[in-house]
Amino acid sequence: MKRAFKLIFSLSLAGALMLSACEKKGEESTGTSESTESSANGDSTEGKKEEQLATTQISFAESSHNFGKINEGEIVEHTFIFKNTGTAPLIIRDAKASCGCTIPEWTKEPVQPGQEGKLEVKYNSSGKEGKINKTVTVFANTEPAETKLEIEAEVLTKKNLSGPFKNQ
Repeated sequence: MKRAFKLIFSLSLAGALMLSACEKKGEESTGTSESTESSANGDSTEGKKEEQLATTQISFAESSHNFGKINEGEIVEHTFIFKNTGTAPLIIRDAKASCGCTIPEWTKEPVQPGQEGKLEVKYNSSGKEGKINKTVTVFANTEPAETKLEIEAEVLTKKNLSGPFKNQ
């Protein structure tokens, strides 16, 4: 009798959970279709902002930087200088690194034609070893919309150091 009661209770609970999940899913899909319809009709403010931005050109003084040999645990930095070589203000919307150990920071205000801006990259070598190659992708109102920058280094640990650090 106890076994039958547990089975009935479990089935009732599972049914209630499924019904609740279906109701929530229905609400989500309704919200999604409305937002899809509004963006399809051109009502999305995000779509309007992107349409209003004129494209321009970005030119980096260098597209890669090699830090050389660094010790594990070091945080190294490099600043990439870029120039707006187009005719419209340059706006960097985002810059994303290929991993969490690399952090990009960039000029936030629009860079006028002919002017320069900066994109600083910090790399944290904690817990890393050997040769590294990381990418930072810059998203801007440029053609093409994405520009890739690279950083390289060789991270030395105590076991592969030579010289005075070797025996520590």
